[in-house]
Amino acid sequence: MSKNLIKEATLSRKSIVLLAVAIFTAALFALDPGQTELEHNGWFRYTNQSSEFKITDPSVSRFSLERGYLRFSYQWAPPFFTKMTVDIFSSDKYPEGATVRLKEAYADIAMPVVRDFNFTAGLQKHYFGLIYSWDYTHPEKSLADDQGICASADYGLTINGYLPSGLGELQLGVYNGEGYKYAGKYVNLSPELLGNVRLTPFPGIALGVSMFTNAADQSHYKNDKKGRTTQSGSTFFMNADTANKNRFALAPMFKLAYGPVSLLGEYINYNYTRFFSYYKINFDSAGAVVDSTLNEKTKKYSFSGLDLVPTVTLAKRTLEIFGRFSLWDRKEEHDNEMQLNKDKSFIRYGAGFNYHFMRREKGKPGLEFQFAWTRTQPKNTELKPTDVLLAQVRFEWSTIINKPEL
Repeated sequence: MSKNLIKEATLSRKSIVLLAVAIFTAALFALDPGQTELEHNGWFRYTNQSSEFKITDPSVSRFSLERGYLRFSYQWAPPFFTKMTVDIFSSDKYPEGATVRLKEAYADIAMPVVRDFNFTAGLQKHYFGLIYSWDYTHPEKSLADDQGICASADYGLTINGYLPSGLGELQLGVYNGEGYKYAGKYVNLSPELLGNVRLTPFPGIALGVSMFTNAADQSHYKNDKKGRTTQSGSTFFMNADTANKNRFALAPMFKLAYGPVSLLGEYINYNYTRFFSYYKINFDSAGAVVDSTLNEKTKKYSFSGLDLVPTVTLAKRTLEIFGRFSLWDRKEEHDNEMQLNKDKSFIRYGAGFNYHFMRREKGKPGLEFQFAWTRTQPKNTELKPTDVLLAQVRFEWSTIINKPEL
């Protein structure tokens, strides 16, 4: 074979590979190469929280901007995509009354060997249960997010994509495990491993299961040497660091849809062992501090819950009427037995509606009014129920900027 024929064959193979990459990634990215998308999500909310539906005598009554997402997306080339999201929202942490938080910052690289799959690196979705796909048809958080099981985003690496023939989706990831709100010294040495699969075997039916495991997570309980006493030049710590170890969570989910009616459901099981320690301050007969003794203990925790959200869509998708029913059990180890903490276990139920003044492309919310009522009744019947009324204006938009012509 001549050198020219070999060269042409090599170029042909390269062209085929590039064409295959372009085809594989067409379904993954909505932007054309060189395009930039800007997006804003704003949620202006009124919250009324009271006991036993005493809405005229509430414990909370306020307006706030609950979400102020600014999203920036850029398509470098068919196989390369990047995205960044910052959240500017109301907060009482600073005197300005608002704060800025990084929510997403990642790069997608298409995998040409495995069709419709990406390798994603950065701050990205945490693919557990319903938390990563929760679209806030119900304006409150998903159950895992609400109960602090995990965050909706985290720093990590994932392989994620769609299964052949529209069968579903698959994600495998390794994350920090502390969530997007924690970085630097608040991230320990133990990574989180996660797997998630969702199958759509028939139209209108989705079934999935997620799991994650993490050997230790201590960031939320890190003491940073607070709580100490100093006498005669010596410092005695009264508290020590705490770590949650052997963390494991499992979450089967389902979604059923038929015509205008749908039912979304999730079951969560989460367990860990808390290793905690404290310093006992020792005094002499005169009341002076002599020394401190480190005491170490363990305590097991187990959580389980069910969340159901039925929805009916009416008036050409202008009106959505929804309900919600949740159960949550928190068990703690006492005297080598797992006992239900009735104060922190609850039954929750409620209902509400969404009215869409305008929708964006693919049915995404554009301008929407949301209203929801939820009642939380602790399983300790001596405690009064808590009622929350939410009224929210949700406004979202996006625009695509084309690459300038040179």
